[in-house]
Amino acid sequence: MVVDIKKVTNKKKVKKSKDKKIVSGKLLLTASVATICFGIITFNLGKLTFVHGKEYSEQAYNQQMKNQIISPRRGIIYDVSGNVLAKSVPVDTVSLNPGKVCYSSKKVVENEVLAQGLAQTLELDYNEVLQKITTKSSVAVIAKKVEQEKIDALKAWMSENKITTGINIDEDTKRYYPYHNVASNLIGICGDSNSGIVGLEECWNKVLTGTAGKIVTMQDVKKNAISDETEQYVPVENGSNIYLTIDLTVQQIVEKYLKQAVEQNSCTGGGNVIVMNPQNGEILAMATYPDYNLNLPYAIEPTGQAEIWNTLTTEQKTSEYYKLWMNKSVSKLYEPGSTFKIITAAVALEEDLIETDQAGDFMCTGSIQVEDYNIECWRDEPHGSQSLREALCNSCNPAFVQLGQKVGAKTLYQYYDAFGLFDMLGSDIARTYKSVFHKLQNVGKVELATTSFGQRFEISPLQLITAVSAVANEGKFVEPKIVKKIENPDTGVIEMQENKEVRQVVSKETSEKIRNMMHSVVVQGTGKRAVVEGYTIGGKSGTSEPRMGNEDAGYVASFIAISPIENPQIAVLTVLYDPEGETYQGGQTAGPVAANILSEVLPYLGIHKNGESVTTAETSNLTLPNVSSKTVTAAKEILQTYGFQVEVDTQGDENTQVVADQMPKPGVTLEKGATVYLYGEGEDARLSVKVPSVTGLTVEEARETLKGNQLNIKIEGENGTIISQEPAANKSVEKGTIVDVVVEKKED
Repeated sequence: MVVDIKKVTNKKKVKKSKDKKIVSGKLLLTASVATICFGIITFNLGKLTFVHGKEYSEQAYNQQMKNQIISPRRGIIYDVSGNVLAKSVPVDTVSLNPGKVCYSSKKVVENEVLAQGLAQTLELDYNEVLQKITTKSSVAVIAKKVEQEKIDALKAWMSENKITTGINIDEDTKRYYPYHNVASNLIGICGDSNSGIVGLEECWNKVLTGTAGKIVTMQDVKKNAISDETEQYVPVENGSNIYLTIDLTVQQIVEKYLKQAVEQNSCTGGGNVIVMNPQNGEILAMATYPDYNLNLPYAIEPTGQAEIWNTLTTEQKTSEYYKLWMNKSVSKLYEPGSTFKIITAAVALEEDLIETDQAGDFMCTGSIQVEDYNIECWRDEPHGSQSLREALCNSCNPAFVQLGQKVGAKTLYQYYDAFGLFDMLGSDIARTYKSVFHKLQNVGKVELATTSFGQRFEISPLQLITAVSAVANEGKFVEPKIVKKIENPDTGVIEMQENKEVRQVVSKETSEKIRNMMHSVVVQGTGKRAVVEGYTIGGKSGTSEPRMGNEDAGYVASFIAISPIENPQIAVLTVLYDPEGETYQGGQTAGPVAANILSEVLPYLGIHKNGESVTTAETSNLTLPNVSSKTVTAAKEILQTYGFQVEVDTQGDENTQVVADQMPKPGVTLEKGATVYLYGEGEDARLSVKVPSVTGLTVEEARETLKGNQLNIKIEGENGTIISQEPAANKSVEKGTIVDVVVEKKED
């Protein structure tokens, strides 16, 4: 066989050529792929560096940083004398890891045993606890805001049963209110996060909360701290303390008589009272009834019927709670009724349209026709011919319709604005709502008529007492004030809250005329039940009827009072909603409330009877007045007028130095001749003394012994020998403390 060597050679060449092309192709493909990959990597690297570089750099930095948050302490709420009304106390949150609660033997604790132990020690519902334990979540919160006593019981149970793991106890705080129901609707409450959700706790939340601090440190991949100079400390700013203008003693007096009035008059809508100083706008008391326990705000069923309550949705229940927590003095609008006649009369006098005692200025025939409406007087028998004073004393609606017609809607509305009736007063106290008036362009003859005697518009009780206070305060409108001062607990710096005199609304002469007529209302008119023996009281009753179609709302009975007439230092507004007792008339239901409050508060505040010295009183025991926030000179004068001796702990000028505290505390019963110790702001160096034994001594001997030891005495019983004392002998107490002694009664 002949082989063609040339062809074979050519075939080999072709094969090698093909192999080279394949290799070249693979190299080219590989190079292309590599180039593309490199391009992608380069692109992404560029994107990471230039587009997301800052973001990822921050993330990496944050992963290496550890922030330890330092929670601020919530500020304390005090009354004007320094009594604690709200403070934060340490509590704990109890949680567990379901299925991982073990005995020391590593054996898992049975769910039923665990639920039973937690329910008993923490006083919880067994079934609810068991349901939480059987959850699929990694952590189950069993109880929040648990007091130390229960935590101690839980720890004892865990120790007794040798439970070592799975139950977590974490530190927390909760708000505590030492006086429980006192001023509850005013103070308000905090939620689980210790943030205010209603009342002053909500309105002053930013001031009370403070700012959290933190410690920032570097950590390695194992989350171990790296000690270097990068550690940063951001100091915590604790919440500020606030001192209210509220006087605890006045508040308790007010709440006592308000509760009594609501219950005696079967007021289905409850009631509210405001006590204000007309001269500076400071609110001394603000009460609502029914009230609630601030420490147990969810512990009751507002509807009063468990069957109905259990059918309500969560949203409906929340709504009911907010109704219960409402501060009616600020958040509830109402028709003021005849108390508003004070404003109408003041406007007419200021505009020189009327005189106080011009006979025959008004005629009451029992009713007055305004367009198609017949507006009746409250009394069946017509009042006949009247002056302005007589019309106010009689609270005659037809007379004030005629007066409103004289003034006109435009002028009235200008004064309403000046009196703050269009402002949302009290936004620093509670949630406020805009007053409801007819638009001026829509005020016809009927609207003008009803507005003139206080109906068919709605304002808040705070707006009314502020407006009447302006009339009483020589015509000067002063904004209401609830916070006296703010204290930084870290630095001790105190920021005083200034009184805000806004404008002159009516003249001093008009103010004097209105005060004089209000005194006539109490002496000879519808306010006779507001008389307080020894004091000059001015007042005006009000009874507003429900709107047509809303009769179920019931009547609103009210009374506004000021005293003393010559120089008003206190104003009291009482409002009772839907009284269903023997009468719904304001003078008969709300008037006595004002009288009861004033009879106790006026002496307590150091206001003398009819200008006479309080020391002329027959009794040798007197209620100690509150002289805090007064200058030392003024405080000494008041106390000495009562017959008390005074010792002052201050180095400042007594004419300008303000009294920060006193001992004994205001409101206690004290003998004439007793010693009261006053402390100036920033100079409070308290001294303690030991109580001597006075058992077996006569009353006079005990009095002299205690006085020599800078202590006061309160005696129970008649002349004889002392058989017991409190505080006990040798106990250390603050100087000025009252020692209660019991005297053995001598047999005849």
